[in-house]
Amino acid sequence: MHKSQLFFILLCCFVAGVAIGSFLAFSQTILYLFFIPPLTLVGIFWRRNWKIVFVAFSAAIFLFGILRTFDARVSTTFVKKFAETNFTSTLSGYVASEFQNKGDYGQFVFRVKELKVPDFTIPEELNENILVIIDSFPRYRYGDNLSLDGKISLPKNYNDFDYISYLAKDQVYTISYRPKIEKANLSLGLFEKIRTGFFSRIFSFKNKFENAVGMSVREPHASFLNGILLGSKQSIPQDLKDDFNIAGISHITAISGYNITIVALLVSWFLLFFFRRDVAFWFSVAAIFVFTILTGASASVVRSALMGGLVLMANNSGRLYDSKNSLALVAFLMVLANPMILRYDIGFQLSFMATVGILYLAPLLKNYFKRLPSVLNFGETFLMTVSAQIMVLPLILYYFHKLSIVALPANLLILPLVPLGMLAGFVTGITGMILPVLGLVVGSVAWLVSSLIIFLARFFSNLPFAALNIFISWYAVVLIYIFIFWFLYYLFRKQKIRQKADSE
Repeated sequence: MHKSQLFFILLCCFVAGVAIGSFLAFSQTILYLFFIPPLTLVGIFWRRNWKIVFVAFSAAIFLFGILRTFDARVSTTFVKKFAETNFTSTLSGYVASEFQNKGDYGQFVFRVKELKVPDFTIPEELNENILVIIDSFPRYRYGDNLSLDGKISLPKNYNDFDYISYLAKDQVYTISYRPKIEKANLSLGLFEKIRTGFFSRIFSFKNKFENAVGMSVREPHASFLNGILLGSKQSIPQDLKDDFNIAGISHITAISGYNITIVALLVSWFLLFFFRRDVAFWFSVAAIFVFTILTGASASVVRSALMGGLVLMANNSGRLYDSKNSLALVAFLMVLANPMILRYDIGFQLSFMATVGILYLAPLLKNYFKRLPSVLNFGETFLMTVSAQIMVLPLILYYFHKLSIVALPANLLILPLVPLGMLAGFVTGITGMILPVLGLVVGSVAWLVSSLIIFLARFFSNLPFAALNIFISWYAVVLIYIFIFWFLYYLFRKQKIRQKADSE
């Protein structure tokens, strides 16, 4: 077996261990005992039987994945020790996320640097997150130095939803409800000053950009353009969100690899009309980088950008089948850093499965759709859309309980318009910031493209039986994916046999 295959198996063993640990609870003592047999086999058969050594080592890596998930679940931060007490704590730090307006309340992630309790200051220098829930106004900005006076609470699960683990995926283990907030002066290290200063400017630019688009294009088109460009979905009307959901195109306003992957490929193919493949590739990479920075470079967006960049690299090199190690390595690094995302980050799940579909299913289906028209890359867009839709369908049914009957034609017509809408919206925002009058002129183009997208979304969503309500369990999701991967393997083997017969 080739070394690259061995490496791939080890990466998959770790990810599989994290997956098992995400759904099943294990005692830490029992986990440590499970390590004894494989490590014993490694010691006994070292240099005697490498197959047994590799199997035993793979089992140990699998157990390490479970243990990594266990450690993340039971992580006890310093702030967590002072939760659910009867006294008020004073937290000093800075706002470490964008302010999210939830309607009747607002929230943001707060980076705690110092903790005080009555008559005592904790000597340890902290660097922990806490979720702060306050009124909708005033709104605080990223990097604001604040002092919070209030009680620290622990998150609680509700309505069969594991809210504790959901917050833990972002390293948030505590909550502060409506504390008394005052401005504070912090003494941060050089690196943290540079980082907070950089991101505060990015978010400031983002707010100015959104306002410029809003001044140049009327609603709901402005909110839609900001949604596909920056992931700002809060202002999109609920009825429009419902139409997108029914039409199966809600992913275009979500900052996930599902969105970035598809849009990045469409941008790359669009640029091929004007540039060589290598030039178009680097322009597309630059577009992903700018997109990531504009959205604030949060952890979820960075994960999505990595997935989108991986697909671009594979598409540029033309070696789609050799990307499995890269995809497995990206997944390994992500879940190693934060194992909670494997179960609780829907964006990561959609990103990963959409990427698998585009990298592996699309090339296999290409042999069965050879007569698709190549005008405006329709054939490539069709295969990419179908492959991504097939791979994410079980997750969509589980999380959103909607089977969109019109998703395929809606995506085929709307997805090619998304890069044009993003380009027009981006130029509108930039020109609107420089010269508002010019922004109105360019905004008319952005309005025209967004109007067409919204019209198509509403047209498909209003068709009779556009979507069916379907509820499936996690067990059904697993069984469906087992069948899909078996079918992938079947097509792959069939293609290999055909290629061997042709060569002979």
